Amino acid sequence: MNHDHDAGALSIEVMQAGDAARITAHLMRLSADDRALRFNSALTDEVQIARYVGQMRFGEDLILGLVDATGHVVGVAHGCAFKAGTEQRIEAAFSIDTGYRGRGFGTALMRSLQAAASAQGVVSIVGLCAARNRPMRRVFERAGMTLEREDDEIRACLALKGPLDPDGNVRSGRSGKRPTTPIGSLPAMAGVA
Repeated sequence: MNHDHDAGALSIEVMQAGDAARITAHLMRLSADDRALRFNSALTDEVQIARYVGQMRFGEDLILGLVDATGHVVGVAHGCAFKAGTEQRIEAAFSIDTGYRGRGFGTALMRSLQAAASAQGVVSIVGLCAARNRPMRRVFERAGMTLEREDDEIRACLALKGPLDPDGNVRSGRSGKRPTTPIGSLPAMAGVA
């Protein structure tokens, strides 16, 4: 697939149930090794990916897509919502198409996820990844998360301290328009490699 790699042509969108096929297509474009890193398991075939996407809780979880000018989802941040006692938390997981890596888009998705989570009253974000998943570790580090290693797994955690700058928040969909944030308008992108 030939993508326009211009950051100005990308946006971050709140994903909805109608986006399931685009999310599945993105995950299937990842190599088997990349899918193993993303899911921290051998979840690699189309049936398992379709099952995973089918079980996403759109509207409850925070699911953001990095979308190119043609409407293809080229990255996904999934903030899986859960409660610890009475406190709302999310577990963050990310994937980015190969041609878009190393340009700060994972960090932009993470910062948008942080802003959206904070605006919804989430108190912390956690993440897990294989120790060999250096790109995910960098995203966690850039987000200011505390990282701990246990065997071959990295556990990351970040306590959120309330709403972030409104310019960095994912817009709500109250207007009836699809909520999007152009990549170039995200303050978090400044200085991110």
